[in-house]
Amino acid sequence: MTNLRAPDGAYISNIGPREKAIILARAAKIGESYNLCRETSIRLSDDLGFPAQVMRCHGLKTEAPDADARWLALAIQSFWVHFVVKIGEDVIDLTRRQFFPRSGFPFIQSFSACEAEWDSVGVDVPRSRFRELQTLP
Repeated sequence: MTNLRAPDGAYISNIGPREKAIILARAAKIGESYNLCRETSIRLSDDLGFPAQVMRCHGLKTEAPDADARWLALAIQSFWVHFVVKIGEDVIDLTRRQFFPRSGFPFIQSFSACEAEWDSVGVDVPRSRFRELQTLP
């Protein structure tokens, strides 16, 4: 089985064999990664089930000079938004290559490392029609 760890063995994941199989199956379906992080993360979270959570990351602090040219043309890194999946203390990023083309794939890092890389990281709260109706007067 593929070893799910960050480059250079920096982080060894505690993800179990069932979750590894699910992550690798979802990773095998990914081609293009630009601007597909939310959709990909939602699908992976659905595949993994509870307690997986989709996390919204904002403001990349790590220099990414080799990022997809569309990101570089869109805005400075402090405005970039990205989505990943958190399960336990592990963060799974199936679309990291849009920012770091030479990163491991699938890319797994600790939640604390993810938090250090972004200005803010929090649970994604998808907009739903039900929630919008609840806020109407």
